[in-house]
Amino acid sequence: MSDHRSLPPLRVAPGPSWRLLVVILVTHTAALAVLVPMPAVGVGERLALGALILMSLAYVLWAQVLRQAPWSVVAVAWSGQGWQATFADGRTRDVRLAPSSFVGVGLVILQLRVTWLWQPCLLLSADAVPPDQLRRLRMLLRLGLAGTRADAVAAP
Repeated sequence: MSDHRSLPPLRVAPGPSWRLLVVILVTHTAALAVLVPMPAVGVGERLALGALILMSLAYVLWAQVLRQAPWSVVAVAWSGQGWQATFADGRTRDVRLAPSSFVGVGLVILQLRVTWLWQPCLLLSADAVPPDQLRRLRMLLRLGLAGTRADAVAAP
């Protein structure tokens, strides 16, 4: 069996995701719809909760779907030396992959650790990443070759 250091580097820079946009719009719309039949809540509380839901929608669209926030991850790269993340403001930083990252067939959620307080994530849906890149990424993560074990992401 070959050593993981001999694997070629992988760079993932996701494009726009219509699936992610639809899921976020549907969940926020459902949260707003729940406010209507909510018992024992006054109009002021419903308006306040509705405003919070709309602010959440705006933030998620800006930071995760459009990736326009300066701290939004726009690309990740893996090599034998570890992970690097590129942010929307152009900075590239060494990061570690948290064990809480999720690997599914149509969705990969990379939980990254820059510092103990700064832990951005990158949502990768099947329509935003070329199939070969997503397959390679899932393989690296599932086989534990990309540093997802707890000993690989110990706190600094």
